[in-house]
Amino acid sequence: MKTESNRNLTILKSSAHLWDGKKQLPGMLSLTPKNLFFQFDDFQKSHLNLQIPLNQIIKAESFLIYDLSRNGLKITGKDGQTDLFVLDDPVGFRKVLLVQITQCVE
Repeated sequence: MKTESNRNLTILKSSAHLWDGKKQLPGMLSLTPKNLFFQFDDFQKSHLNLQIPLNQIIKAESFLIYDLSRNGLKITGKDGQTDLFVLDDPVGFRKVLLVQITQCVE
């Protein structure tokens, strides 16, 4: 996980997988002052990416994967949509994300 101090750039970045419960798509999860981005490794030169505005996130929580390890990060949006990510430090990522969500709302 990488942290940067420049507020105009990425605040936090971590390799991650977007997970549907069975398949994992590898990529990079990035936090900016206004958005959470997921860029797929296999589609880096395309426009295919996931962007979640921080002001649309109502919940960010860690979860167990296969009841074995707590490497999951579940993001729930105001529209009820959920996105599941698998990363090395979901608890640390979540802490920074929650601070940014609070600052984005203010």
